[in-house]
Amino acid sequence: MHSLLQDLRYSLRQLIKSPGFTLTAVISLALGIGASTAVFSVIYAALLHPFPYPSADSIVRLTVATKGGTGRVGFNPSGPQVRQLQQMPILDSVLVMDYRDMILTGREFPENVDVIGLIGNGFSDLGISMLLGRGILPSDAMDGQDPQPVAVLSYKFWRKHFLGDPGVIGRMLQLDHKSYQIVGVISPRFNWYDPDVYLPLSVTQDPMRTFLVDLRLKPGVTHEAANAALQPVLEQFARETPKHLPEHFKPAVEGLNEWVLRRYGGTLYLMFGAVMLLLAIGCGNVSILLLARGTARQHELAVRAAVGAPRSRILRQLLTESLLLAVVGAAFGVATSYGILAGIRLLLPPYAFAPEVVVRINLPVLFFSVAVALATGVLFGLWPALQLSRTQAGRIMQSGTRRIAGSVSGRRTHSVLIAGQIALTLLLLAAAGSAMKGFAAMLHRTLGYDPHNVMTLTCRSARALIRPGQPAPRILSSSARKWRRRRA
Repeated sequence: MHSLLQDLRYSLRQLIKSPGFTLTAVISLALGIGASTAVFSVIYAALLHPFPYPSADSIVRLTVATKGGTGRVGFNPSGPQVRQLQQMPILDSVLVMDYRDMILTGREFPENVDVIGLIGNGFSDLGISMLLGRGILPSDAMDGQDPQPVAVLSYKFWRKHFLGDPGVIGRMLQLDHKSYQIVGVISPRFNWYDPDVYLPLSVTQDPMRTFLVDLRLKPGVTHEAANAALQPVLEQFARETPKHLPEHFKPAVEGLNEWVLRRYGGTLYLMFGAVMLLLAIGCGNVSILLLARGTARQHELAVRAAVGAPRSRILRQLLTESLLLAVVGAAFGVATSYGILAGIRLLLPPYAFAPEVVVRINLPVLFFSVAVALATGVLFGLWPALQLSRTQAGRIMQSGTRRIAGSVSGRRTHSVLIAGQIALTLLLLAAAGSAMKGFAAMLHRTLGYDPHNVMTLTCRSARALIRPGQPAPRILSSSARKWRRRRA
């Protein structure tokens, strides 16, 4: 431990002694680590851990593939059909919902409110965490009875209309001139279908009323097995209500985040590969700087070897300097990543991901940054340390002897590092040029109509029933007859 602290103190003095070298190396590492940390933050939030629900991996959307497999549409079953789905052995539960565009009344100005009616077991099946109070219970929506007049508020609605008042539980909320007792406020990240208010929903036996459903598969049931089990059931539904399903369909359940993987997964992983190449270029820069700096330290290392320092001791000292440099670069890189991530969030289109996705620097991302720092420290420091630790005191002390920077081995190492940097840079430039070419082609693609002076108009009450990227249902709930805006 004493020798390690001694190495750290000596390494710190060496870095302070060479501010130009230290600043250049830290900037090279900070850019690479900052960019990789920011992009990994997006990948972690959007692809690896997008939902806070404990059972998110087992929840699927009920969609069907149209003829030829060119598209998917949603299917909204009726009450009796929901009962049949609930009896299927492959399902743990069926999450039944409907959408209601209601008016907040009883105040000075009325306001549109987005409401999701959710079956009584929905909160427990999803594992929704409550900030205040309780969620919707099965007793709030008994079969054959009218739902209880209770309401659960979303976090954003609670903050906006009640200013975050913790005493909101038990107060009344008036929607469409009907009073509902507020029984709970959900935690910020639990934005299931992103409404303002949740109300209890009873599944009726009216065959004319349809519902929006998601399915919760039993453990071990694959999507292929679910599609095979759903095929005869949906064929029966098609015979009962032929207008609700397209011809020649096939069940095609999909995970909650499958549309994000399909639309943005390739782009995000490509960006991550690009920033890792940028990090590799930065490591190459620092390796060259370390080799060049080693020229001035050959006599110092020769003296240490002459007085009895073994090669392993010199190697450890040089690796300690490299790791310290990597840690400093990682610290500045994490600070840089906050700025890069803020820029990425500004560039992301609205509703690019599910509403539960929170893109931020969190503990797993910080652990990733630490791992990158350690890996880069070993990566750019190991080869120069191996080269410099081979110091031969007799050769260095002889006047006129070439130092490592001017030796054949040194020139070869420099040539390899520079060639690698040029190759990686050309690869990045080629990828960037290809991306710009594709973007330019998309800008000039023929749309089939003249977009000049054409605009779209959306209304506040025309809210999407579905999540961004989810196929639009063919038949909507009877309580949602208005047009819904779909976030593409």
